[in-house]
This record gives sequence, structure tokens and C-alpha cells, in this order.
Amino acid sequence: MKINTKKLIIILGGLFLAVVLNAQSANEIKIPKNLEEAISELDRMLSAESKNEIINKTEDEFAASSHFGIGTWMRNNWGLWKGGELADYFINLEIYNPEDMSGLILDWYYRHLQNPNLTAEEQVADYLKARREAQEYRARIETDAAFARQELIKHQNYLQEENEKLQQEFPIGTIVDIAVIASKYHNLRYVYGEIIDWKTCVSKSWHHLYSQNYEHEFEYLEVKVKIIEMMDKKEKRKIDRYNHVKNNEFWTRAIPRLMRKVTIREP
Repeated sequence: MKINTKKLIIILGGLFLAVVLNAQSANEIKIPKNLEEAISELDRMLSAESKNEIINKTEDEFAASSHFGIGTWMRNNWGLWKGGELADYFINLEIYNPEDMSGLILDWYYRHLQNPNLTAEEQVADYLKARREAQEYRARIETDAAFARQELIKHQNYLQEENEKLQQEFPIGTIVDIAVIASKYHNLRYVYGEIIDWKTCVSKSWHHLYSQNYEHEFEYLEVKVKIIEMMDKKEKRKIDRYNHVKNNEFWTRAIPRLMRKVTIREP
């Protein structure tokens, strides 16, 4: 039983394909210089159908589904990796990672579709306010041991609850597309497979939100996947090697934004 590749590409690529096709039809790629121009360019490139799909998602769902689609396209075609006026715009805001740049553009575009009256200036101001609050929070974590311990317990409880939700959302037998490491550069590729087991692991490490005076244990989940089909067959050997695939089965850390249920299959 094989997946309908054409349908799956539409599911996985969705908005990415819409961007590419519209850009090709215009026979040009316009590189924006700032956030306002980036939003306008996405408006030009995306079809009305694609915009409706975005509006009907939650912000987290859109962020997860667009990181390797539109996000990759923007990083490669708008000079976020190589540098340029748009990259300089974000660097002036002290945003240096191209993946953070594309992620913020997509966050802001989602909010723009939900509320067209939002201006780029308002969204930048909201981002800078949130970053300032995060810096103040971290400063308190580093100077107030009692507060740091309290926040650590809250964080551990939150992780435990999220792990339980994840196992309920993706029970054994669920068919998924899951992103796995495909090279030493940590490039990600999707594998189409079935969840066949779960296990809880413990990591002893320092978490960036908490004081270095403590050694913290964090529980995380690993999921065992039986491969049905590789999305990129040319890189199968690399995927096998980096994920220790044996008998088409492998364990990998379960990261919600890198896992998607698949509901369309050929009979």
C-alpha cells in the first residue's frame, strides 16, 4: 500500500508550491527590504485559497506547517542566508538567525491576515516589547534563586503534561510524516511511517531559562517509527545512517512541530 505522492506533496508542500508557482508566473522574485514590504509581497504571491487555509489554522499550526515550506523559500530567495537589505533590517532589530527572521515574517503575516489593520510598526513594537520582557524575566531567574526554583517546577510539570498530550494525539498505529536528520548539517527530511512505540527519556542538563547553579532533569519523549516510504529516496542512505535505521525502524525524539498526521492514502 503506497502513498499517493501527488496528494502528499500538496499536503506537505501546500503553501510552498503556491509561492513558487505564483513567483514563476510573475517571472520574477521581488526581494522586500523590510517587514511591511515582506507582508505585501506574500500578499501578492499567495493565492486567495492559500490565504484562506492560513486563516483557518491556529498560529502554532501555521508556524509548524510553513517552516519548511514558505520559510525555506524565503530564506533561500530573499537573501536571509546570504545577506541583503531584508536581512540587514532584521539585524538592526538584533535578530541574527535567518530561521528566526523567516519565522517572524510568517508570524506577522498570519496576524496581518487575521487583522489587516495591524501595521508593521505595531508588530515590530510588540516583538521588541516581548523581547524586553523576556530579558527581564531571565535576569530575575539568574538573580532570584527561589523564583528560579519555582519556575523550574512549573516548567517540569508543563513538560510532563505536554508529553502526555502528545502520546494521546499520536497513539501507536498513527500514520505520520516526521522530520528526521538527513545530514551532518542537521538538514531535515520527512519520512512517512507508522508509530509503533513510545518511551520516556531523561536528560540531565542546564536549561537556558534557569540558573546554572542547579542540575536539572527533564523528561522528553522518543517515538519509534516504522518507515513506510522515504520522502527523499536519494538521501535514504544518509537518513538510515544518521537515525540508526534497522529493519526500517528507528527511534527519534518526538517534537510536535515536526510531526504531522497523514490522512490521505491510496486504497
